Amino acid sequence: MILQMRDICKDYPMGKTMNRVLHNVNLDVEEGEYLAIMGPSGSGKSTLMNLIGCLDVPTSGEYHFGDKDIMKCSENVLADLRNKQIGFVFQSFHLLPKLNALDNVALPLLYGGVKKAERRERAAEALRTVGLEDRMEYRPDQLSGGQCQRVAIARAIVGKPKLLLADEPTGALDSSSGRAVMELFAQLHEAGSTILMITHDRDIAGYAQTVKYIRDGVLSGGDEA
Repeated sequence: MILQMRDICKDYPMGKTMNRVLHNVNLDVEEGEYLAIMGPSGSGKSTLMNLIGCLDVPTSGEYHFGDKDIMKCSENVLADLRNKQIGFVFQSFHLLPKLNALDNVALPLLYGGVKKAERRERAAEALRTVGLEDRMEYRPDQLSGGQCQRVAIARAIVGKPKLLLADEPTGALDSSSGRAVMELFAQLHEAGSTILMITHDRDIAGYAQTVKYIRDGVLSGGDEA
């Protein structure tokens, strides 16, 4: 099991009161699974993604990622977990504009203390995996949107994380580039990656093995796609 959530709630202050955004969420993600969580804007899916990715912590409930009890982890432990065990792919690629593709992909390894020669070797391997071996020296402004997202995916997988967490990964792409990115996710899953995707798009969710639905902060379902 990659992660387990039990009765997860998340509250945010609203004036003098607390607003509950997530209500008793239960979620299991097994190794090798490809899961989509689908919901409309305002459903709580981004809040849930932030909790899954340890970018935020629940108000209450139990969350275990591997052998880590997230509710008891220090910020340093959470930062290390995000760096080494979770690969993030966002709608907005978040590439550094002055760095080329190779150096963008190598960044998580730099933060993880990996030596330069190994960083560059592993970053080049990740770029080859996503089909960009001929674009390693290109900066983001020299790449198409689809290519930028492939660089972002390479950066997410370079550390061989336990979980690949994607938030609306085709949201900034045209339909053709979006299909190519989703085909790449399918290839990564076939190669053994565990993928959890957050989306509002039914077509995108359809690439996953299993689809769960979130609405008004309540997670339900588990239908085979």
